[in-house]
Amino acid sequence: MAKFEDKLKEAEDGYNAALRDKFIEKNSKQSSFTAAYANFAKNSLTTAGLLFDITKDKAKREATKIDDSYNGNMWVIVSAYFSMFYMASALLAKKGIKVGRVDTHKHVKNAFLHVYIANHFIDHALGIDYTESKEIAEDLMAERKKRSKYQYNVGTKVLETDAELSLKRARNFFEKCRMLV
Repeated sequence: MAKFEDKLKEAEDGYNAALRDKFIEKNSKQSSFTAAYANFAKNSLTTAGLLFDITKDKAKREATKIDDSYNGNMWVIVSAYFSMFYMASALLAKKGIKVGRVDTHKHVKNAFLHVYIANHFIDHALGIDYTESKEIAEDLMAERKKRSKYQYNVGTKVLETDAELSLKRARNFFEKCRMLV
C-alpha cells in the first residue's frame, strides 16, 4: 500500500490533470451550490443512521412494517460514503471548484485531498493536528473503496461492524467538515 504522502502526490497530479483536461473547473458561481451539497451530505448521513437503526432493531422493523429479514448494512455503507462525498463536494464548491460528471468520485477525492489536506487547510482552519486531517482523508478514501466493494460485488457479505464503522467515519467527517461550510 502506498504511503499517505504518495497518495497526496497522486491526488495532486490527478487534480492538476483534471484541471488541464477540464474535468475540474474553477468557477466563482459554484459557491452558490455549497449549501445544497451540505444538505445532501446531512440527508445521506441521516439516511445511513436510520438504516443502521432499522437493521439492528427488530422493534423498529416491526413498527415500520419492514420484513424481519431486512438487512440494510450495504445501504448504510453507501449512504455514509455519499454523506462524505457530498460534504467534500460542498467544501470544494465553497472554494469555487466545480467537478464535472466524468469520474466524479475520483476527481472529488483528488481535489479534496489536494486543496484541503495536502495544503493543510483543514488542520489550520479547525485548529487540529495534521494527524486528524490525515485521518479524515484516509477515512474518505477507505469509505470510497468500501462502497465500491459492497455495492458492486454482488454476494459480498456486509457485516454490521463494517456498516457501523462507515457510519462512525461519516459522522466524524461531517462534524469536522461542516464547521468549514
